[in-house]
Amino acid sequence: MTPSPVPTTAPAFEHPPTAVGYRRLMLRRRMWLAAFLCLPAVLVWIAAELSLPDRAIPLFIVVLLLCPVLVLASAAALLCTPRTARILQSYVWQEYPCSYPPRGQRRDFVVVVTVAPGHEVTLHTTPYRHNLQHKRDPHPGVIWFAGDPHSGGVVSPVGGHAPLRVASTALWDRDPQLPPADAVAEQAGLARDGRYVRRWF
Repeated sequence: MTPSPVPTTAPAFEHPPTAVGYRRLMLRRRMWLAAFLCLPAVLVWIAAELSLPDRAIPLFIVVLLLCPVLVLASAAALLCTPRTARILQSYVWQEYPCSYPPRGQRRDFVVVVTVAPGHEVTLHTTPYRHNLQHKRDPHPGVIWFAGDPHSGGVVSPVGGHAPLRVASTALWDRDPQLPPADAVAEQAGLARDGRYVRRWF
């Protein structure tokens, strides 16, 4: 299968499959939040209307106690999603070779992107793990990236249809040797006052 040509003349957000993919991401996260908000009411209704066996009560209580955590996690993901749009509106898509750590060491949320010969950056998906290698990707050795390799940005399988936020692991080095951030990184929210900011989301 021939890879889709990477659009390099306009911000990534103007690429129609990317805009559709972003809207799907936002809708999916809204649905998760709505589901977790409704879950306590559903559980209370079940407890009131049905007689639960004694052995199910501890599990019921645990799930009920977990509901606030699930709501907070889904709300945080939803609140972070507009940052993805901001990055996509600031950068164009670029196509890079990529690889994944060997199976024995592999974490499914890490991808190594070769941004120039001899220059690799390690990116991880955020705020949640995603298996980029198998995410509707007919070309797992190539990835689309919009952002600043020193800080992170957004990646997608070839085609731009599944944008996901990523952060560079270099920001968490003890003494990162990073150049000053440029105006585009500031516009995208990746930097402040000329310095890259550390964000896991």
